[in-house]
Amino acid sequence: MKLEINKGNRFGNFEVIKELPKYVLPSGQTNRVFLCECICGKTKEIRLLHLTRLRINSCGCLDNRYKSTTETDRYIRKIWRAIKYRTQKDYCESHLYFDKGVKVCDNWLNHYVSFKEWALKNKLRKGYHIDRIDGNKGYSPDNCRVVTPLVNANNRFNTYIVSYKGKDYPFMDLIRMKGLENNHNTIRGRLKRNWSVEKAVDTPIRKGNYK
Repeated sequence: MKLEINKGNRFGNFEVIKELPKYVLPSGQTNRVFLCECICGKTKEIRLLHLTRLRINSCGCLDNRYKSTTETDRYIRKIWRAIKYRTQKDYCESHLYFDKGVKVCDNWLNHYVSFKEWALKNKLRKGYHIDRIDGNKGYSPDNCRVVTPLVNANNRFNTYIVSYKGKDYPFMDLIRMKGLENNHNTIRGRLKRNWSVEKAVDTPIRKGNYK
């Protein structure tokens, strides 16, 4: 299915002006190409894949000003590109983002330096994730935080929540709290067989006993 891209559509720091004749690679493969205007006002021809996946950030005007020189800089830029890409209409899991109205705020979408300043202030670095506090809202300074991968996983909209002794827990949090990480599959199996959460968690697990 041909991706529909129209004049005025924005991708990062570019605004689409028009589609150009297809570019033919030496292999004979053809690529769609678009004439785009950068935020600085200059125009640049960009292939479809580079445009929609935000592989090219500007016509070159930002390369020196915001050049990534350290591992942390490169990681922050990678995260910035990722959140912009996953909120695009053509993202493979658009039902989790675009279709739910999840967007990147204008100040981050069009200005990498604003995102970078926030990221450095909040100590975003390799091994940590950016997490939306409210999963139904978009990416913005007031709805994002820097967390470990574990916390990020527990905040996803589809985290498995269980009620144990009158209190709700993410399933894996409860398992870790009870020291049962190595037996989580057994406990999941018990729950699937309609055991109560209390019985599934509190019944001792013996070697060779998977009930």
